[in-house]
Amino acid sequence: MTPCIAVVGPSGSGKTTLMTGLIKVLTARGYRVGAIKHTHHDFEIDHPGKDSVALKAAGAVTVALVAPHKLALVSDLVQEPSLEELLSRYFNAVQLVLVEGLKHSALPKILLVEGASPFAVSNVLTSVPARRFGPEEIEQLADLLEKRFLR
Repeated sequence: MTPCIAVVGPSGSGKTTLMTGLIKVLTARGYRVGAIKHTHHDFEIDHPGKDSVALKAAGAVTVALVAPHKLALVSDLVQEPSLEELLSRYFNAVQLVLVEGLKHSALPKILLVEGASPFAVSNVLTSVPARRFGPEEIEQLADLLEKRFLR
């Protein structure tokens, strides 16, 4: 299975900022990184007036938007897919997946500490001693992820 790390913390704590920083560093090092944002809220990814919205509104259960270098899929679900299903279907071409959310999962986690500015983190990665990283230490956190999950 593709290595996954959950980035967890309170709303507004900088999870997305941390993830984008890590993705930039790791992709610059040549790694293919995927990202999943888990939410408990409903969402839309398309815009009113577009053909894909009209197709979905007409009753299509699944609509795919396909271009030469991108794919977007909107599908009604009977139940939320497991992380394993998502990884096997959509993330087989990546070396690491960062997941925003899933705080109750068994995944190794990067915990954003409440009240830290803007995203000091304390890792709770399996068998790695807890260590805090400040916002200027994205490279060092990427080093840890690289050593633990990518080599």
